[in-house]
Amino acid sequence: MRTFDKNKYYVSHITSKGQTTIPRAVRAMLGLKEGSEIAFKPSTHGFMLIRITTTIKEENPYTPKEWKKIGKLASAKGKTFHNPETALKHLHKA
Repeated sequence: MRTFDKNKYYVSHITSKGQTTIPRAVRAMLGLKEGSEIAFKPSTHGFMLIRITTTIKEENPYTPKEWKKIGKLASAKGKTFHNPETALKHLHKA
């Protein structure tokens, strides 16, 4: 039986619900914050802990010229639009 040298590892305990706390030093190394997602990947000697990063790319429905017109319309009294399509139709009429 091999002995486990705790000085070489970051150790955490599992609760009765199967939960664990990731040690602060490990969270800092991985850049984990509240709400971060992680994945466990099987490897030859156990599992790897990986931080998941998600990038959301939203397409801008308006051109810079249209945004300028939207700004003017927003300041005009009584002009409201409930969706981008309606606003675009109005912009192209102007």
